[in-house]
Formats: sequence, C-alpha cells, structure tokens
Amino acid sequence: MTKKIPYSFTEKKVIVFDLDGTIVRLVADWHSLFKALNSRFIEKYQKAINHESMSAILSSVVKLGDEEELQLNFNLIQQYELENITSNQPIKEVIYFINNKELFGVSPNAKLAVFSLNTRSTILKSLEMAGILDKFEFFVGREDVRKWKPEPDGLLKILDYFKVDAKEMIYFGDLEKDLLAGAKAGVESYYIDTLINLVRNIKKS
Repeated sequence: MTKKIPYSFTEKKVIVFDLDGTIVRLVADWHSLFKALNSRFIEKYQKAINHESMSAILSSVVKLGDEEELQLNFNLIQQYELENITSNQPIKEVIYFINNKELFGVSPNAKLAVFSLNTRSTILKSLEMAGILDKFEFFVGREDVRKWKPEPDGLLKILDYFKVDAKEMIYFGDLEKDLLAGAKAGVESYYIDTLINLVRNIKKS
C-alpha cells in the first residue's frame, strides 16, 4: 500500500523551494566560509562572540547597523558559493517535477519561487545550469532579507510579491529551519524528500 502524501497542490498558487539540498546540491567549503566570516567579525569589531552559524554572524552585523560590512560579508559568501558552481549536482526528481508540474495536479497558472540562504547570484546560476531558470518568477536570496531562517521574512516577502494568502502557498526545503520558517509564516512546509518520493512513485506508475 502506497503511503498517502500529506499535501495537495490543487489550491496552491505558489510553490516555493529552498535551493541547496532541495533543487541542487552545492559543492562549497561551508566550514572554511564560516571560519572566514567569524575571523572577519572578530578582527573588525574586536568581539569574540560564540556564533553558531553564518546567519548568527550576519545578525550580529545587522544589530551593529553596519550595512557596508554586511554587503562585504554577502560578497564573501557569494565568492565561496560560486567557486565550485560547475560541480553542482541537480536533484533529478525535483527537476522533473519542476518541468512537469501539471502531472502532479499543479495548476498551469501556479508560480514558482525560491527562498534560500544562498546568494541571489548562486540561485540564478544554479537554476540556469539546471535548465529551469525560466520556470521561476521570483527569488529571495541571502541578501534580500535581514532576518534569516528559521525567521519567516523571505516567505512573507514572497507572499507579498504574489499577493496570495498563506494557505495558497507551499514550501519545500531540506532542513528543520525551512519548516520552522514555513510554520512562522503560516505556510504549509515539507521536507523535499516527500516530493522526491512522490516523483519516484509517479514515474514508476
């Protein structure tokens, strides 16, 4: 007996995806990037704060009101993300879904968007390389918000852009913080594995 999927696309006007681990797998040295951002913060502000993530470092810069430094941080993140962009691995089931969404009960008028902690350049280049950039209308990257997942700001930005209710949108990601952001925005959110399994089952039948 096939396990029933927990969602339906029938009423959805907007489908939102995370990027890394959801549409593609990026090949980036995240550990070195975190160390570089943290060292930069300590050197600039002479404060040895125990940051637990890149977003936490950026949030500290935001609190200090240093927009110029924030932009330099974004540039550094983009540099690390794009360094090995040609080694991206598209997640084939998700690419198939995006190219054949009507097979899954998605309205032909439904819009696609990306909400990611990656920079906008990385999002656009990754989608272009996967041959699906033209399928997407709107993108929220790392530099487009000042509060990052699990905060819902990116999803709220997408809701505002498309002028839809939260119940008309669905979000797929690969990490708990994706689902937490969805919950805070009132948007149905699921791990991408559920969609991957749905695609596999449809292709089998």
